[in-house]
Amino acid sequence: MIQPVVDPLYDQLKREVDLLGRALGRAIVDLSGQKLFDLEEDVRALSKHLRQHPGDSEARQKVRDLIAQLNLASLEGLVRAFSTYFHLVNLAEERHRVRVNRSREQASTPDRPRSESFRALVKQLKAQGLSFEQVSDLLRHLRLHLTFTAHPTETRRRTVRHHLAEAERLLEGLERGEAGEEDIQARAALLWGTLELRHSRPTVQDEVKGGLYYLPATLWQVLPRLVEGLEAAVEAEYGQRPDLSVPIVFRSWIGGDRDGNPNVTPDTTAWAQHYARELLLARYVEAVDALIRDLSLSDERLPVPREVREEAELAMRQLGLPDRFAAETYRRYLMSLRYKLRAMLGEQPGEGYRLPGEWLSDLRRVEQGLNQVGLGTAARRIVRPLRLRAEALGLDLVALDLREESRQHTEAVAELLRIAGVEENYAALEPSARAALLTRELATPRPLAPVGYKPQGRALEVALGALTVWKARGAYVVSMTHYPSDLLEVFTLAREVGLYRVGKALPFDVVPLFETLSDLQAAPQVVEELLRNPVFKAHAQGRGVLEIMIGYSDSNKDAGFLAANWALYRAQEAITEAAARHGVRVSFFHGRGTSTARGGGSAGRALASLPPGTVGARMRLTEQGEALADRYSHPDLAYRNLEQLLYHLGLAAARDAYGGEAPVKPLWREALEHAAEVSTQAYRELLARPGFFEFYEHLTPIREIAALNIASRPVYRSGRVREIKDLRAIPWVMSWTQVRLLLPGWYGLQAGLRAIEPELRREMYREWPFFKSTLEAAAQAMSVADLGIAQEYLRLVPPRLAQSFFPDIAAAFEEARVLLEETFEGPLLHNRPILARQTELRNPYVDPISYVQVELLARYRQTPPEAPERTGLERALLFSLLGIAAGLRNAG
Repeated sequence: MIQPVVDPLYDQLKREVDLLGRALGRAIVDLSGQKLFDLEEDVRALSKHLRQHPGDSEARQKVRDLIAQLNLASLEGLVRAFSTYFHLVNLAEERHRVRVNRSREQASTPDRPRSESFRALVKQLKAQGLSFEQVSDLLRHLRLHLTFTAHPTETRRRTVRHHLAEAERLLEGLERGEAGEEDIQARAALLWGTLELRHSRPTVQDEVKGGLYYLPATLWQVLPRLVEGLEAAVEAEYGQRPDLSVPIVFRSWIGGDRDGNPNVTPDTTAWAQHYARELLLARYVEAVDALIRDLSLSDERLPVPREVREEAELAMRQLGLPDRFAAETYRRYLMSLRYKLRAMLGEQPGEGYRLPGEWLSDLRRVEQGLNQVGLGTAARRIVRPLRLRAEALGLDLVALDLREESRQHTEAVAELLRIAGVEENYAALEPSARAALLTRELATPRPLAPVGYKPQGRALEVALGALTVWKARGAYVVSMTHYPSDLLEVFTLAREVGLYRVGKALPFDVVPLFETLSDLQAAPQVVEELLRNPVFKAHAQGRGVLEIMIGYSDSNKDAGFLAANWALYRAQEAITEAAARHGVRVSFFHGRGTSTARGGGSAGRALASLPPGTVGARMRLTEQGEALADRYSHPDLAYRNLEQLLYHLGLAAARDAYGGEAPVKPLWREALEHAAEVSTQAYRELLARPGFFEFYEHLTPIREIAALNIASRPVYRSGRVREIKDLRAIPWVMSWTQVRLLLPGWYGLQAGLRAIEPELRREMYREWPFFKSTLEAAAQAMSVADLGIAQEYLRLVPPRLAQSFFPDIAAAFEEARVLLEETFEGPLLHNRPILARQTELRNPYVDPISYVQVELLARYRQTPPEAPERTGLERALLFSLLGIAAGLRNAG
């Protein structure tokens, strides 16, 4: 049953959900007919009944029979009805979260600040004995790098986003009496009448636009607020206000991530950088226009600092600007800034800014000038916000990463060495021999390719092309790093385009990505060997930090949930120790997804559970495309999400700088080490059993995900091989999520937990943050899973395979649930009552899409590719995939 939740604002949420639901129902009747509406209501009623009476086999068969006799148009209409409902419900829930956030903030007091807030952070740091100077220094150096990535389920057209944004605006207006229910009705009708999907496969350009959507809008508003919030929290506790900078750095690899995506070409990378810059510069021009309107200061009323006056006069002459604002120097000065920005946009002749520092200096000059004449408040409230944005966003909006798999680099370098006559078969050499050869080569400045050489292989053509157009302001991530040579190959390619000089650091970080279990276990030794290498050691020292990316997705797919998490924990400890022996500081890049199987769950709590000594003041996280709307659609939600992340990063940074956490008990480590081994064995035994891949392909829509136009990236790394090891992690997890099993998020856990005595397990859960966070993430995945719905998909599986695998999976699920509840001494979501309520309320509305999806999959697989109805089936299937993702608010 739904657990009671103390939430005085819940009634308002219910009213908005009811209003939006009625509006959608009216739109369905008006635009698609009473028959579809009645069908949707019948299926909804049956689904709710089955949730209340899961053993009613007669009702379950009635749902199956009802759906089986529907034509394709009715099936698609059903899926669209429930999917659109979830888009609207998600909007209402986001508004509810905003209200709850504001209510909790208002209820906080100086003695009892809101949990995970800036005030709570500073209060805890003060309680630990840190002085004002220490806290200010800590916060001044805090840097959270957020890297935006694409996701296949975040493919909603911007038109749909527009309608949802307008619906949100109307709900706000309804509260103020400025809009009526008819306005909501009209917007719901427009949404229902809009095709949610693009007509063709999303391009990388579509993904870039979608991924960067929130940066120049919502996050633009939030950045100055974050700094103000941090400074105000310090001032409230210490009575002094520090001068802080923006602690967030935004990055992206959409448009630069070539790993397994042939659609990311050098031209795409160049376009992605250009698009981001144009987006930002246009926003800067708007902001400077606003300053020109606001800073109408007369030279006759206020003195103007000589530096500002001289710069304004010089700029007006150099740029040939019209002699406007003759007695208003600040406006003249700002006009020159505007012209430089417009020149960069190509809207104005002349030279624009070349470096972000020039742009920042100009803004600081305005700010300082206002301070000098007594307008400090205006400087802080009107000019400083733009300066802070410029500080955080530079002139590029985001630093674009390049990412490529190590095999492609090996192929590219092999071609270079072959045509230079250095080594005929580089790829056949042992890894140590490769590293030795490249180290010798990189001791000389000569390029390998002769002048005018045109690459013969695509690997070399794309690698050199990407490095040529790339601005080198992000990092170069090497997927599937196995050996030191995998990174030295990047240096070799960079030398070909003039980016590497002997004995110097590259102008960008070269980041190894350790993903599989074996690679995580070998990572400390690889780092050790890299830092013994003169080329890489000089680079790491020159950069001042060694960034290491660890992958949550592939490690989970390789070894299972429990073992992957433990391997990641141990790898961070050992890598940090190896780098420290060479006097190099490590900064980790956590490649987390939104699902439990890909490192999902609360990022803040995950930060708190990282090994002591491995965090410091700088950390990098991925932000998946499917999570962006949930986190950044509203300024208050964005602020709260970033506040929570910075709260945990601040505490971890203080812990690593000043100590204060008890070491992990050896007994706990031994117990978890054994549990991880047992867990991996159970997980790999399942995947290795004869027939498992065939069972997986029949049960889940993985083949359909591969075939449909759901993302720009193929689901297999090679694009050719169909086996689990070559399957990308996102579709692997997404396919299990669609059938409501979420197997990668928990399977193997049952064997691991069984290997730890119950009382020891409970002690580890109570006292070890890492263990607690890991188990609660698994519990969250299991709370979303549903064996009853998953069983519906068995009609797609040959009986011999279904009987061979599903009973064992179901038994493992039940055992894992029992063991978790035994450890928690309570239900799975014992400390997440709101999530428990949300899950229980949503299930009856997700279930119908699942029932329909099973029917669509059955028909699709029985329909020849050349049949005319195949296209309609594909579209309806795609609707069902995105509908379940919207309903669960998690696709993988």
